[in-house]
Amino acid sequence: MPTFKHPCPFCGKFIDKIAAACPYCGQVEPFSPKRCQTCRKIVEDPAWVVCPSCGASLVTPPPGAGTATSPATSPGGAAGQAAPPPPPAGTPPQPPAAATGQAQPAAPPPAPAGKCAGCGAPLPSGARFCTICGTMAG
Repeated sequence: MPTFKHPCPFCGKFIDKIAAACPYCGQVEPFSPKRCQTCRKIVEDPAWVVCPSCGASLVTPPPGAGTATSPATSPGGAAGQAAPPPPPAGTPPQPPAAATGQAQPAAPPPAPAGKCAGCGAPLPSGARFCTICGTMAG
């Protein structure tokens, strides 16, 4: 029995409606509604950034964010503070800012790479697709 193919909502290639994953873009369950990764509740509004049921983040972390070491395995110790990088060769040692009474400036948050053309959500740097609506970035 022949089946009609439907365009994948994420890449536009024609695939079977019953496909478990798009063979072209790799999107799992492309025709199913978006669900919370923690509690599996249906995300009713694509603008949601937090699941109203369990409070988990619905925004996908940028690539490489999951590769950071945990505080227990970081060289900074059990306090969870990372050790500062060693100074370049040839520079005199500097006392820590806490010892001199000076406050260290906070690092600015990473700037988003732009906004999605489809829904207007901010895109993380290096994003190829919008994590909210799936529109191709760029």
